[in-house]
Amino acid sequence: MSKNKVQFQVGFSALEFIDYFGSEEQCVKYLENLKWPNGFNCEECSHKECYQYKSGSRTIYECKSCRKSHRLTAGTLFHRTKIELRKWFLAIHQISQSKNSVSALELHRHIDVNYKTAWLMKQKIMQMMYEEDNKYRLKGIVEIDDAYLGGKLEGGKRGRGSENKSPFIAAVETNEKRNPIFIKLTPVHDFTYETVKQWAQKNLKRNCCTISDGLRGFSALKEVSNHTVLVTSKAKKEEIENTFKWVNTILSNVKTSISGTFHSLKFDKYGFRYLADLQFRLNRRFDLRKMFFGLISKAMASEQKPIQYLNSSLTG
Repeated sequence: MSKNKVQFQVGFSALEFIDYFGSEEQCVKYLENLKWPNGFNCEECSHKECYQYKSGSRTIYECKSCRKSHRLTAGTLFHRTKIELRKWFLAIHQISQSKNSVSALELHRHIDVNYKTAWLMKQKIMQMMYEEDNKYRLKGIVEIDDAYLGGKLEGGKRGRGSENKSPFIAAVETNEKRNPIFIKLTPVHDFTYETVKQWAQKNLKRNCCTISDGLRGFSALKEVSNHTVLVTSKAKKEEIENTFKWVNTILSNVKTSISGTFHSLKFDKYGFRYLADLQFRLNRRFDLRKMFFGLISKAMASEQKPIQYLNSSLTG
């Protein structure tokens, strides 16, 4: 059996990362080139020259013409951070190159910051991932299933009625050859007709082809797409496996990753970000190296994400 090229790609190795971003100066220089690819350019007067001086550990870029001060990371994901940029870069490297996921506890050990700081850094990075993939609408042939995060509650109900499980919709866009292209893992309050309809309007391109099981709420998919139903209780095992091959595979991988990495996670509160983390990496699995550099670019293009913003986004 030939090796899976995606699974066995080298990605952006730790040794190469050290060569590129082992020092703070290398990280600063890289961000300068991202912010000003043609050299310094004052946002106030477009002058091309600046003075540079230190304010604490950060460099201030002062325009020689209008004297406006510029900070390299102002208004970005790194806005007003007191953490060294090389630690931010390392955190993004760890998260982007991981096969399953990286817990905040593991991150705090790898990048040498306290647990609270590592947790907040990870939340900011995952929020950026969530917002990026949230823009995309699925097209082509889309396999859809209902799923849950969380474990059994002692003395509680099992399955769909469990009080300790957080529901989400898993959807996989496939092409004409039924190869998986893009994944969406979206937390929802329930699987009622109205909830599924709202999800479909936001996440599906009109007139795409969707297929789901016979869950009543999924009938709302017909409002947006060409919807097909496979009633699993009446279908053969082989037909079920072929029809829902990729969504079942993705769900299996997601549950294995979460259960193997996180042992104390508030699914109802933060679940959407942890799903976004897995989703983002799955959608960019073909080029791990590109994923890392893409995240750095997105971090510089992203708006700042203070704790107040993260808390206001908790509903996903």
